[in-house]
Amino acid sequence: MLTAALILIAGLLLGSLLNVLIVRIPRETRLLGWPRCTRTGAPLVWWQLLPVAGWAIQRGRAANGRPIHWIYPLVELISGLVLLRIYQIYELRPAFFYVAFICAVLIVTGAIDWLHRWIYTILILGAALIAIVVGPLVGMSWVNVILGALVGGVIFTLLYGLARMLFPRYAAPFGLGDVYLAIFIGASVGVTNLAPALFYGMLMAGVVSAGIIMARRAGRPAPDYIAYGSYLCLGVVIFIALGRLG
Repeated sequence: MLTAALILIAGLLLGSLLNVLIVRIPRETRLLGWPRCTRTGAPLVWWQLLPVAGWAIQRGRAANGRPIHWIYPLVELISGLVLLRIYQIYELRPAFFYVAFICAVLIVTGAIDWLHRWIYTILILGAALIAIVVGPLVGMSWVNVILGALVGGVIFTLLYGLARMLFPRYAAPFGLGDVYLAIFIGASVGVTNLAPALFYGMLMAGVVSAGIIMARRAGRPAPDYIAYGSYLCLGVVIFIALGRLG
């Protein structure tokens, strides 16, 4: 029980660290240094860094009254719960650290895509390379990992090409970032788990897209695009939390 509580706290603290990356990767060239407020630029005091609680104490607003995005406490909460769930599945075996790394990359990528509609090539392909190397060391086969990366990349490349043909005048619903993300997902879960791992995210994205179409037909305001990569990332995290990775 004590170990589980410590893992949960570690996950919440990990979420705070991931938030630093989520803020700095799109906006800054440096990743080190004391965290600053995303609204005022002022250095954060220690209690503002408390996972979830810091956001709640500020009532979700910065010192200048501007709202702090809800995605930051959500990242911390998801990180805490997911790390606890990974511990319940794998205990503290090597697979625990590998799967925690995979989920951390998915959380960072999904949050950045949600905020900025952008997936960073170096980040996601670098993580894919790590998955290809480390995955087999924690029990996955080389063939499963490499085929997962190849199949994921090929499928989403075809979807990207199809989207470009169907929507020539607009930004494609599938971007190259989604192709790179699919390569990472395939390398992380293997070709045998690729379809079920993608299912949850594609289902959520499909439901949201259908809701947008219905809203437009009803004459209500609706966004032009969705952050498809964010749904894919969340879907794979759900797949892992359900214990389907093995």
